[in-house]
Amino acid sequence: MKKFDFKLQKLLEIRQKKEDQEKIELSRASGAYQFVLNKKEKILSNVQVTLDNLKKNKTGLTLRELQDYDRLIKNSETSVRMLEEEIEAKRKIMQEHIDKYAALKRDRRVVETLKDKALAKYESDAQMEEQKETDEIGQDLFLRNKEN
Repeated sequence: MKKFDFKLQKLLEIRQKKEDQEKIELSRASGAYQFVLNKKEKILSNVQVTLDNLKKNKTGLTLRELQDYDRLIKNSETSVRMLEEEIEAKRKIMQEHIDKYAALKRDRRVVETLKDKALAKYESDAQMEEQKETDEIGQDLFLRNKEN
């Protein structure tokens, strides 16, 4: 019997390649999203450290130092608000890539299922053909033995 030939193999390869490319894009989008989240967490952590230092050092602060701390905290809050907008934008982009990746994966699986079914049919046909040949050989041997 001839070798298994899946007629949609090229389509399967193209869909796999598109899925792999989208996976890379999703990875990049996820990295960008994570980077902005980490940036926000770092700012919040710095604000917390500053507040802890202020609580420990209740005496000996000048008015200038208190104003500097206040300005630092206000600037940090402004930065966090801006980062939250950027985080939301990055999250939306990442979600779009997740949705696109899921659709491409589903499309590839459809063709893979067709290939699996075609392969199962090919194997079944090959087994039936082999069984038929075995039966013919057995029948020929039986007839030869009967003649003798």
